[in-house]
Amino acid sequence: MEKKNSKSVNRIKQVAKEKGASSRLISLWVDVDYTTVSNWSSNKYQPSDEKLNQIGELLQKDNRDLLEPQGRVDTGLAKALEQELKRLHQEEGIPYEIEKLDKKKSVSVKVNNPELVKRLREFAEGYRKNR
Repeated sequence: MEKKNSKSVNRIKQVAKEKGASSRLISLWVDVDYTTVSNWSSNKYQPSDEKLNQIGELLQKDNRDLLEPQGRVDTGLAKALEQELKRLHQEEGIPYEIEKLDKKKSVSVKVNNPELVKRLREFAEGYRKNR
C-alpha cells in the first residue's frame, strides 16, 4: 500500500464491478491481502504502479482507465519554472545540488539544494496566483 489521499484517485471498484471481478479475485491475482484491495477500492490507499498494472492486466483495461482524471489545466507552469530555474542558477549562482553529511555513513553526499527547491516552489505559488 502506498500514498494516502483524501479524494478519489482510482476507479478500481467501479471498473471491477463493470468487469464482474470481485475484490477477492483481485487480491489473489495481485497476491495481496484482501483488506489491501478494500483500501484501494475505497481510495484510502493507492496501489503501486506495478500492482495497478497487474489489476489492469486482470480487468483488461489500460492503467489510465483505472485512474480518475485529475482535471489539470495547462497554464505553462513547467516552462515558466524551467526558465526560472535557469535564471536562478545562471544569474543568481544558486547551485542545483549541495554537499551534505550523511550522518549514518559519515560521508558527504550531494543532495538537491533546498534553497533552490524553496525558491522554485515560491515562484510556482506566485505564478498560480497570477493566472
